[in-house]
Amino acid sequence: MTRLTLIQRLVIVCFRFAAVVCTLVASFSLQAQNFIGTRLEHLPEGFDSQLLDVEAVAEADSWVAFDQLVPNLGLGEEVQWMRLTLDPRTENGKLIEIQNAGIDDLTCYMICDGKIIASYPGGIMNSASERHQFGTYPSFPIPLVECDRLHALFRMQSNKPMIVPLRISGPRKVLEDAHQRNILFAIYAGVMLAMLLYNFFLFLSIGDRSYLHYVLFIFSVGGAQLALNGYGTIFGVDHWPWMNLRLIHLFGVFSGLTTIVFVQNFLRLSRYVPWLNKLLNVYFLLYLVALALALVGRLEWSYQLINFCAAAIFFFIPGTIITMRKGYSPAKYFLLAFTVFIFAVVIFVLKDSGVIPYNSWTFYALPLGSAIEMVVLSLALASRINQLKKESVQAREEQLRVSQLNEQMVREQNTVLEERVAKRTEALENANTTMKDTLEDLQSAQQQLIQSEKLASIGQLTAGIAHELNNPINFVASSAQSLRRDFEDLNQVVNELKAMDPADPGLADRMSMVKEMFGKLDIEFTQKEIEELLNGIEDGTKRTSEIVRGLRIFSRMDGDNFTLAHINELIESTLIVLRSNLKDHTVVEANLGEDLPQLSCQPGRLNQVFMNIITNASQSMESAGLSVEESKVLISSRKVDSIGQSWIEVRIKDHGAGMSEGVKAQIFDPFFTTKAVGEGTGLGLSIVRGILSDHNAEVEVDTDEGVGTEFIIRFPL
Repeated sequence: MTRLTLIQRLVIVCFRFAAVVCTLVASFSLQAQNFIGTRLEHLPEGFDSQLLDVEAVAEADSWVAFDQLVPNLGLGEEVQWMRLTLDPRTENGKLIEIQNAGIDDLTCYMICDGKIIASYPGGIMNSASERHQFGTYPSFPIPLVECDRLHALFRMQSNKPMIVPLRISGPRKVLEDAHQRNILFAIYAGVMLAMLLYNFFLFLSIGDRSYLHYVLFIFSVGGAQLALNGYGTIFGVDHWPWMNLRLIHLFGVFSGLTTIVFVQNFLRLSRYVPWLNKLLNVYFLLYLVALALALVGRLEWSYQLINFCAAAIFFFIPGTIITMRKGYSPAKYFLLAFTVFIFAVVIFVLKDSGVIPYNSWTFYALPLGSAIEMVVLSLALASRINQLKKESVQAREEQLRVSQLNEQMVREQNTVLEERVAKRTEALENANTTMKDTLEDLQSAQQQLIQSEKLASIGQLTAGIAHELNNPINFVASSAQSLRRDFEDLNQVVNELKAMDPADPGLADRMSMVKEMFGKLDIEFTQKEIEELLNGIEDGTKRTSEIVRGLRIFSRMDGDNFTLAHINELIESTLIVLRSNLKDHTVVEANLGEDLPQLSCQPGRLNQVFMNIITNASQSMESAGLSVEESKVLISSRKVDSIGQSWIEVRIKDHGAGMSEGVKAQIFDPFFTTKAVGEGTGLGLSIVRGILSDHNAEVEVDTDEGVGTEFIIRFPL
């Protein structure tokens, strides 16, 4: 005997369950329900009962009889009144049962000869201890009284459709029917619970989220059916009127949301049917709106929107067919399951609309259809496992085939590649030799260009330095000549005084002559002039010494050796060297920080950095047509400490023409220049970046066209 597969076992269980349920429903349907809707009367639309008491309403003349065995009052939040005329001789002691557990506010008044003799609450808003019910549904005893006219007056209000399947029967019959309903729904709840636990176990074992979605789907659909049929008390909400009033709405929203998520995931709609996947996302948002309406008390609007969204199940059929045609075999079980469920929904709607009779078959169509749907969907998920296994095997086989094909192609191509590699290697070796020679030529040309740039800079500075040195030297020379003439005049007087002899009889005459010489020389003016000339000579020598010291710092031959130096001294020496070149074009304002630490650097190369940037700044403002007073170069230095790091920051700012983003992106490229042909090599800022890179320094350029440019250099400490 062959072993049955899991799917085969589930099919057998499904058919056995359907057989048991159908047998119970058939036996229950054989018992006539004897609905007496045609004995009921209602007040027509527009009848104002707000100002009347219950007894006055019962005695009104506007009552209209129903022509349906099961009246349907529709959906609305207004208070509805119904009147049932009773026979006090034959019907006393029996029960009036309304087989609808979803009426929010329901009260039955017993009116004997125009007077209220009893009132029975029976709606959802009443607690379980207050409701009058023998079994699941509201039921009200007919009192044992003697009267000529006995009426049962019903005041009801609900935010859901008010369908009134009303019958009069004995207490034993009511309890027997309730017992049979309890058995059916106990079987239904058992099937749902079994499906829920089974699929939850599969989720824990396999880890496929589809099973978790299905578990939530089972809980929401099963809970919605139990709440619709008066079994909401099993969720423990009968003591919470606010929750009890919204229980059907909440389960309706929850079942809609879980259905959408389950269908999207199971049918892979984002892959196979993208338009349906997007449409269901819209319905998902509408369900959330319905939830919000229920929470804020708009229960009628929420119920209407939930019913509208429930119509989305009709889109599942074409979506499932499209998925099946694309080779997804589990979709056939899904199609069967939702076809059964949709058929059950149609029967349920037609029953509530009065199109088909209200009996046990039509009443239990929806829970029976949902139960069958759950079982068949379990088959679909089992089939999905097989589909995934099949796809996995096919994927592995395809990977193996592709791997073998790739291996064969690699073997065939290796021989060809080895031959090509040998040829390319020989060609590359030849090209490498040529490139080495070319690189050496380029490096030599680069060194020559850099040396030319340096020599050009030195040539520009030579005339200015000579002029700077000539000024104090010429001043010293002219002062020395004037000083020599003053000393010659004084020497005449001194020589005359030295030649005087106290014993000379002509001493008086000679003294007179010396006084006359003093008068001619204006000795006081000469002494003052000598002092001024000496001060001028001292200033000239100091300026010469300062220039020489600056040149010595600027021209330090440190090579590649790093030494400790002060940034401020390097900047000052650069300004001394550039003074003569800048004084007729640019005003330099230096704001150098005090007590800056020494920096390990190559001083001579950093002087070249400052000289290139300052010279470019001056030329930029000169080309912009600014006057000398407007052409200002601002230089500052300071130490910065931030987040455990320290650096020396040097800023060099001009007010020239600035640069566009395109130019800014290329200024450090070798041979790039904005100057006219013959006026620059384009290597200045390239050399600057190379030197700063050797010092691990960062350079940032802040520029705007028409505003100016600022170079920000940061030297790490």
